[in-house]
Amino acid sequence: MTPLRPSLVLCVAAFLACGGRPDTPYGLCRSVANCADLTPLCINFRNRITMVDVSLCSRECTTSADCPDRGACVSIVVGAWRALCMPRCTRNADCDFAGGFCATTPTGDMACVP
Repeated sequence: MTPLRPSLVLCVAAFLACGGRPDTPYGLCRSVANCADLTPLCINFRNRITMVDVSLCSRECTTSADCPDRGACVSIVVGAWRALCMPRCTRNADCDFAGGFCATTPTGDMACVP
């Protein structure tokens, strides 16, 4: 049996450790490559009050039933999107991104919004 060359082993290890998309929806992102398959859009939000910019993984929705991981469909105008899935919450501490806070949506859901 021929031993594997160190460069081949390193390439395989790097692919296993870093390959593919993340599994968790609604994460922070710099591009769609940082987003899970369930939330494939990397959307940049700017809070007009706090002036905080944050990019989050999301997906378009019509109702909360369209949102993975028990997310909430929030009517929010960002570029071409009119409604996006956002993570649900019960308090501000549940929103783990800069400038995020827990708000009641018009449908009565609680969701993290930028």
